[in-house]
Amino acid sequence: MSAIVTAHGSDGEAVQFSNASDGDDGDDVQITPTLTLRRPIYCMAPMVGQSDRPFRLLCRRHGTTLCYSEMLMADEFAASAAYRLEALGDRVRDHPLIVQFAANEPDAFARAAVAAHAMGASGCDLNIGCPQRRAREGFYGSWMQEDWDLCCAIIAAARAACPRGFAITAKLRVQYCERGTRPSTERTVEFARRLVAAGADLIALHARVRGSPELRRAGAADLTVVRALVDAGLGVPILSNGNVRSREDVALNLKATGADGVMVAEELLRDPSLFAPEKRSPPALIRDYLNLLQECESDVPREDGSVSGCVEINQRAAVASLTPSSVVP
Repeated sequence: MSAIVTAHGSDGEAVQFSNASDGDDGDDVQITPTLTLRRPIYCMAPMVGQSDRPFRLLCRRHGTTLCYSEMLMADEFAASAAYRLEALGDRVRDHPLIVQFAANEPDAFARAAVAAHAMGASGCDLNIGCPQRRAREGFYGSWMQEDWDLCCAIIAAARAACPRGFAITAKLRVQYCERGTRPSTERTVEFARRLVAAGADLIALHARVRGSPELRRAGAADLTVVRALVDAGLGVPILSNGNVRSREDVALNLKATGADGVMVAEELLRDPSLFAPEKRSPPALIRDYLNLLQECESDVPREDGSVSGCVEINQRAAVASLTPSSVVP
């Protein structure tokens, strides 16, 4: 079933978009006074090199109701018009969009948030979850997660700099205990609570610990930590990220966690119709994506010439595992 939901752009004008869901409509989830979605929120995670506008539009066409941009560097986004143009074009054209930033300095994040708001984004996200080597070297993402005061100061700076209707969000991982030897549900909840107190309007939790740059996904995500965040009653929407490897896993994740929505990354690359009531075939999705590339041809291409990995992944799927009886052409 589809509902029309209203958000507001940077100019204050109402922007309508379809929020599709399978089954009965849920109640509303208010992220900010001007951004309300239907529960459950079906969210496309930030994916470096993948979250371009054509792929976002493809996912939105097939049930995704909230998208994040790929991770962008806050200081460059704030300082460089060319960087902003490459990242988002001349303005944000698909809504609602949360622009994710890597930042380790409050002023840079605040200035990037102001620039994203001016371009029409619905909000900005502080990346406190990236475990990659470049994040460790640059001291951002999950490698600054032990510095709670800094993370909260970054959130607070953006909240002070932007209108209340512009969402300030945070994506994080399960925290370690104080000794750094094991996961800690209690510290994860307390960290999230402090981020909300600093001004975060939404928390997305990737329910795994940081690990190492070489081993970023050891074992299943611990959805009980997401459940603990929900049960803590933080007063903001919670998105659950992890353990979605099939369409069935979406419902299982929501049932296990009670979260306001589910955030998915790689499975959407394999199946951009993951959140749709009916599965689409890889060839049909490829056709949709190529058409969207043409529609978005005025967008500024990335410097490396890359586009979303959806086409390549689904071409392989079409050859290797297409089962016509199970998909909609």
